[in-house]
Amino acid sequence: MSELDQIDTKILRQLQENAGIPNAELADRIGLSPSACLRRVTKLRQSGVIRKTVAVIDPAQVGRPLGAVINLEFHRHGNQYRQDFIRKVRKLDAVRQCHVVTGEVTGVMILHMRDMAEYTALCETLFDADDNIVWYRTYIITETLKDEFGPAI
Repeated sequence: MSELDQIDTKILRQLQENAGIPNAELADRIGLSPSACLRRVTKLRQSGVIRKTVAVIDPAQVGRPLGAVINLEFHRHGNQYRQDFIRKVRKLDAVRQCHVVTGEVTGVMILHMRDMAEYTALCETLFDADDNIVWYRTYIITETLKDEFGPAI
């Protein structure tokens, strides 16, 4: 998609705050007709600017109150090793985000689990049984101060 204009930016800000806003209300807030607003939103979706629309769920309310951030280091960084790890990570419901990063660690993961038993089982299957994981460090989330999704617009 070409460069976003001010109207597209306003639409994206509104949708980041509440993706379930009715089109008529969105159009009113932006200052467009409903049909023009719908065309722009459709174009943003088709071009991939809006990748998907999701519900943001409180993990504690659905039985996953234990949050953790895990840093990890790979022994080998080849594509095959990464693909094996990616396959395993994508199968695990507890893993909500996983990023390959630069710097002192290879990856950063965000998890939401039922309890310590799930955490222990996850560590055994994902890290301890994988000889490509040199080490991992877990940081249990004690308080969330900000939880936003997507880039600032």
